[in-house]
This record gives sequence, structure tokens and C-alpha cells, in this order.
Amino acid sequence: MAKKTEPDLVLLAFELVAETGWRDLSFADLARRAGVPMARVYAELPDRAALLCRLGRRVDAQMLDLPLAELDGMSPRERVFELVMRRLDAMAPCKAGLRVLAREAPRDPALLLAALCNLDRLGRWLFDAAGTTDGRLIAAVARRVLGAIYVRVFNVWLDDDTPDLARTLAELDRRLQQAESVAGLVRGLRRGRDASAGAATAS
Repeated sequence: MAKKTEPDLVLLAFELVAETGWRDLSFADLARRAGVPMARVYAELPDRAALLCRLGRRVDAQMLDLPLAELDGMSPRERVFELVMRRLDAMAPCKAGLRVLAREAPRDPALLLAALCNLDRLGRWLFDAAGTTDGRLIAAVARRVLGAIYVRVFNVWLDDDTPDLARTLAELDRRLQQAESVAGLVRGLRRGRDASAGAATAS
């Protein structure tokens, strides 16, 4: 006898969000749709924050599920580009629900807080995977810049129904170009400051 497939509670939850909205998401309705006891839903998704966290960790894992040798052959910019697109691809099954969630987020502080936790973790992993060697302060700024880039690209992706995601790809490329320009300026200023300090010490 074939083994019964376990219901994917995360995907089913975002189906419900697309239909009823984020604030009206009912975990009892989720249990009915999944055909499982409410205790099963509670064990995996005790609240809405857990649902966001669960989705975030899932798509992060799918984003990072590639051989390191592939990343080693890329520039830092190419690595970030590849990983962001992999994450968006992983979220595609939840896209309709995420559109609803994005509309409701500005009116829901708890939702914003949960989303920011996912964003902070994502920024750290993207920066780590990029393989740069900047100082601690610049690294902290860079992680937040990467998070901001992701938010902008995510919002474009939500409304991008083109088959090849042309709008999303163009937005990501443009934002990464801007980030590279800013990073180059910061490094130039830091080198100038260090050179000035060295000259002052020598004199």
C-alpha cells in the first residue's frame, strides 16, 4: 500500500491567506483543509509568526541548496543575484498568499516584526555567501543594504507575472549595480582616510 502523503501545512496556509486574508486566517480551517487534527497544526504552526518563520527557513534552505563549487566560480554580485532568484523561485507556490500578506503588513506590527526577523537572517546569509572581506562596520551596513535590496525586488516580483520574470531580473540587476557603486565609494573614502591617517602618523 502506498504511503499517505503528509499535507504541506505551509502551502495550504498560504492558500487560505490568498482566499481569506492574513488577519482572518483560521487554523481550524487549515486543519479542515489538510484533513488533520488541530493538534497537528498547532504542533507545526502554533501562530502566524511561526508560519512566517517556517516559510522563511524553508525558502532559505532551498536558496542555499546548491554546491559551493557553483558559488566559488561567481563574483560576489553574481552570487547574490543567483541566491535571491533561487529564493524567489522557492516562494512561487505561495505567491498569491504573499501578495495579500504584503498588502496587510503595514497595518499589522506583529506581522512586520516577524518579517523583519526573516529579513535580518536573510541579509546575513547573503552577505556570507557573497564572500566579501569588508570590516565589521561595513559588513553590518552591507547586510542591511542587501536586505533592503531584497525587499524592493520582492515587491516587484509580487506583481511580475511575465513568464521569464523580466521585470524582477531587471530590478535586481539595477539595485545590485547601485549597491556596488555605493560600496566602491565607501571603500574609496576609507582608503583615503587611512592614507591620510598614515601620512599624519609618519609626520
